[in-house]
Amino acid sequence: MRWILYTLVFIALLILAGFLLPREITVERSVYITKPPESVFSYVNNVRNFNAWSPWYQLDPTTEYEYSGPDAGIGATMSWQSENPSVGTGSQTIVTSQPHSLVRMDLDFAAQGQATSEIRLQPQGSGTNVTWWFSTDLGGSPIARWFGLMVKRMIGQSYEQGLQKLKNLVESEAGTPEPDLGDNPVEDDGSDSELPLADPEGMDEMETDPGEMDPGIQGEVLDDEMLEEEAEEPVEEETT
Repeated sequence: MRWILYTLVFIALLILAGFLLPREITVERSVYITKPPESVFSYVNNVRNFNAWSPWYQLDPTTEYEYSGPDAGIGATMSWQSENPSVGTGSQTIVTSQPHSLVRMDLDFAAQGQATSEIRLQPQGSGTNVTWWFSTDLGGSPIARWFGLMVKRMIGQSYEQGLQKLKNLVESEAGTPEPDLGDNPVEDDGSDSELPLADPEGMDEMETDPGEMDPGIQGEVLDDEMLEEEAEEPVEEETT
């Protein structure tokens, strides 16, 4: 009978300790994406894009999804229903949408309670620091508070997986653009074939001012001209 007493005491201690645990749990995970906030925002602000990076989508391919309200922005709602306890039944509705900076959603997990989720976008360099935040009130039950410790760990792992999927999705949206080399890019191969060649006809027609010549060269030119003139003069024959 003593072991029964020990068991009851142990249970009582667990219950008392449960009241000392926090009533509200919060989870926060972040990832850096090498894209500007406007590129990330188009994914997180549209409930129809959620399953493209959701960490729970692959857990049960038979999950039924329904959408209501607008596709994006305030009022956009996605509901789901699954027999898998890791997915369950619930809905999420966008209640705040601040372009390129914040998306806040109300989460309803039916009998498991309600929660609030936020995706915050903070510009950082040429990219974006994305933070996924979660908060829920566990109520006054000490059992729910103990259960909350496990939920916090599970949600943290799921958020890390989801953010990594979001990062891969957004960063693969487009490749790195090639540098602009102009309409006719030319590669330098180190040869002299690119150097401009003088026009032979232009060289034949080129005239040089004698006054700009070197004196030595000028003298040679004048001597050649005098010899040509003497060669052109007729030679007179001597008569006897």
